[in-house]
Amino acid sequence: MQSIRYSILKHMKIRVPNTTTQLLIKDENIMEKLSRHLCTSTDTSSDEIVDRVIGLVKKFDRIDACKVTETADFQKDLSLDSLDRVELVMAFEQEFSIEIPDEKADKLTCCADVARYIASQVEENKEEKH
Repeated sequence: MQSIRYSILKHMKIRVPNTTTQLLIKDENIMEKLSRHLCTSTDTSSDEIVDRVIGLVKKFDRIDACKVTETADFQKDLSLDSLDRVELVMAFEQEFSIEIPDEKADKLTCCADVARYIASQVEENKEEKH
C-alpha cells in the first residue's frame, strides 16, 4: 500500500525528503485529500467534452469529417439514419462511460446537444460522489 501512495506522490511531483514522505504516507487524511484532488483535477471541461464529441463524430466512417461542426444536425447535415445514430450514441456511451437512455438519445440532434448532455451527466456524477 505504501508503494502505491509513494507512486501517487511521485506522480504528482511532490518533492519532499524521505522522512517527510514517510510521515505524509502515514497520514491517511493527507492521502484522502490527495486522492480527492486527483479525482477533481481530472474533471473534463465543457470545451474538452465538445472536442471529444466532435472527434468521435469525425471518426465515424459514414460521415464526411469536413461537414462536422458543433451545430451540424446528425440527420439533416450529416445524413445519418436511425441505425447510424444508434451506433454513434453507443460510441459516446463507451467514450464517456455513461448510459444515454433512448428517449434522451432521440433528442440529441448535434454535437453541441451531446456535449451538453454529457456535461450534465458528469456534473450529476460529481455531485453524487460528494
